[in-house]
Amino acid sequence: MICVPIVGSSMPKALEQIDASEKVADILELRLDLMDSPDLDTLLKAVNKPVIVTNRSKLDGGQFKGNDEERVQALRHAMEAGASYVDIEVSTPREYLQPFLEGHDTSRIILSYHDFSHTPEDLNPLYEAMNDLPGEILKIVTYARDLGDNLKMFQLLERAKKENKKLIGLCMGDLGEISRVLSPLYGGFLTFGSLETGKESAPGQIPASVLKNIYRVNDARENFKVYGVIGNPVSKSMGYLIHNRSFREIDSPDIYVSFLVENEEKFFMAFKDFFSGLSVTMPAKENIMPLLDQIDPIAQSIGAVNTVVQEDGKWVGYNTDCSGAISALESCTSLIDKNVLILGSGGTAKAIGYGVKEKGGKLTVTYNRNKERGESLARELGCDLVHCRDAGTRPIDILINCSPVGMSPNINETPFLARDFKDGMVVFDSVYNPLETRLLREAKAAGCTVIPGSELFINQAARQFELWTGKSAPIGAMCEVLMEKLK
Repeated sequence: MICVPIVGSSMPKALEQIDASEKVADILELRLDLMDSPDLDTLLKAVNKPVIVTNRSKLDGGQFKGNDEERVQALRHAMEAGASYVDIEVSTPREYLQPFLEGHDTSRIILSYHDFSHTPEDLNPLYEAMNDLPGEILKIVTYARDLGDNLKMFQLLERAKKENKKLIGLCMGDLGEISRVLSPLYGGFLTFGSLETGKESAPGQIPASVLKNIYRVNDARENFKVYGVIGNPVSKSMGYLIHNRSFREIDSPDIYVSFLVENEEKFFMAFKDFFSGLSVTMPAKENIMPLLDQIDPIAQSIGAVNTVVQEDGKWVGYNTDCSGAISALESCTSLIDKNVLILGSGGTAKAIGYGVKEKGGKLTVTYNRNKERGESLARELGCDLVHCRDAGTRPIDILINCSPVGMSPNINETPFLARDFKDGMVVFDSVYNPLETRLLREAKAAGCTVIPGSELFINQAARQFELWTGKSAPIGAMCEVLMEKLK
């Protein structure tokens, strides 16, 4: 189930949020402590779904300003008014807590614990102590200071499921986001999703619409596999949109999440029995290689891996950036003996440059501020090197932008002067956000054939999907979801 917290600071705002949550929520949480002079009876009448009433103390991360007697009185009123659930903190003094634990005819009790500082090394003693109390549903929420803290929570959820105990188990913060998505899949009673970005009741909450429509957390799943992207940052990655839509298209129970990884080795050792495949973004493309059992020859030559696949019990690394770019180029031109100029000298330039050389192109790469890196790339690829300001002086049949210039939000920038375009050139921009960059717009106006970065993105993602699943990628659906996001 997805629970949407109602956090409006006034009654009109709270009622507005209740109405807006109808399409995405399975259950609502009325956060009385965040409202100014809440009218509980009016709020309950406005709700058409099951509701949790919470009046969180400051000790447990809430904003209630009164004493324990006043705070608990509001919860008693909720029970008398027929609220489906009442959330009360295990830290509540025993004389106030005990009456709630004795049960009620209409309301079910959620006994909750929050730690906003860290996740204990072992959650089991806490779970066992709370389990000794007669609360029907337990809620344990901690702050993730390490990605591995999520694994502790998942293990606890699996234990509770085996013991037929209803448990809400979540980790807060950026490093705890995957628990918001995956906890229902491991037996969690519910997960919390905000009505929209900016209306979170705890750090790391994901919009409920994303949980419902993209991650499909309410879908029944058996024998699902977890895939994801690793890197730092990963917040702008669109992989979760592309791959979760693709799994839905083929009726797969599998799921794709984003792993914010600062130490690849630590992550791999902790999670290698948890995931079934990975997308790899910067800066992990090179760092992941020593951790794998085998590297595909193309990825080995490029010196970077963007896809990790489990094959016959071994972890194998591939590079689909190269094949994705070459497929996009060869769909409209041959590379043999063509003068190809690549703008940029980073990882994408290296992968595409390798493919161009393999296909017989005459390659030149450029540099801007970092001449040393440009020289290193030119040596590796065995090609010419020029400064980006001199790019237009070279004979060019195919121009490929592998720099971030022109990427959103800097959409008015371009890495190449419009005057240097020639009719008949092929211009390929690896930037896909926006869909049509200034570079492509000016190239098209000059009579060039243009290839948008979306083709590279879709091609490399499709190849990843096929490597993981052994099935053809639903490219039409992939394109559709990317266009929806970027339009």
